[in-house]
Amino acid sequence: MKFRLQIITRVAVFAALVFIFSYGSVFLANVNASFFIVFAAGFLWGVGPGIGVGLIGFFLWSMFNPFGPVVFPLLLSQLIGISISGILGALFAKIINPGKYTARDGVWLVLAGFLSGLTYHIFVDIVDAWLYQPFWPRLIGGMVFSLITIVSNCIIFPLFYPALAFLHAREMKR
Repeated sequence: MKFRLQIITRVAVFAALVFIFSYGSVFLANVNASFFIVFAAGFLWGVGPGIGVGLIGFFLWSMFNPFGPVVFPLLLSQLIGISISGILGALFAKIINPGKYTARDGVWLVLAGFLSGLTYHIFVDIVDAWLYQPFWPRLIGGMVFSLITIVSNCIIFPLFYPALAFLHAREMKR
């Protein structure tokens, strides 16, 4: 029971961080460290908590952002897309050794950032283009903003790695 309560508390804190980081980066078009937070939750605690952080954090952000709530189909695509970051975190936890950082780990983190942004935008951009038409011009135009997210994730993931290593070390002590 104690372990389950700890995980629920950590998911809640990380989901709040997703909301706060999203709110803090509202004026930086498509640059958002929230992808890393969801990835880190999956890395530290597994697929379920990673997905939970993504679902709760992005739901809060999508419904209570300064630009107004997101329409339901787009909300669903965002939640599916961000959930993949939590899954990637759990997968990359088997590849990356947080105790000893190497250049190879840096490459893996860049790949994780790339995949996180790409998979998110595959879902979101297709639904966005379908909703707001004309489909192809909207989809192609959205790719420019997708590239901003993907490139920024490729920078943010290795840059924030020390925080992930610190949290991983603390989790291993418990």
